Amino acid sequence: MRIFALIFLLIPVISWSEMNELTEDEMESTSGQSGITLSARFEFDEGSRISYTNKDAEYLDSQEYWFVVDNLTGAMEIKGLKLDLVGDFGPSKNTGALQWTLPEEMVFDNLKTDGIYVGAGKEVDAGSGHRFLMGMEIDGVLQFPAATTMSIFATK
Repeated sequence: MRIFALIFLLIPVISWSEMNELTEDEMESTSGQSGITLSARFEFDEGSRISYTNKDAEYLDSQEYWFVVDNLTGAMEIKGLKLDLVGDFGPSKNTGALQWTLPEEMVFDNLKTDGIYVGAGKEVDAGSGHRFLMGMEIDGVLQFPAATTMSIFATK
């Protein structure tokens, strides 16, 4: 037992490490991945609902309207969504932007909803008067082989 203790005490003495600054030439020759790559799976139980309203919107009437995805069930998986901050965006290559690269694929596992609605409340019920826009049911894989990017940048 004492031998092991002695070995563990001597290891720091016989090993060392150090960090050195990289020169400009060394930094130029390094390569790596920039940005963040995300993969996620979303699972929705019976009765799940997504409701959204824009508090800053100016409507013709004084009513506040909601976009509602009602009774969402199933699952959706996103594989390889990339986010990056770039500094060479635009014609003069001097504007910063948040750049999204679409995921490599999206997998839908019996994702469906009773309906997508617009109306005067965050819940859809018989008396709410929500307007039905569409229903949805999707099962399978959607692939994006082109690595399509979308850039979001400040205008002021």
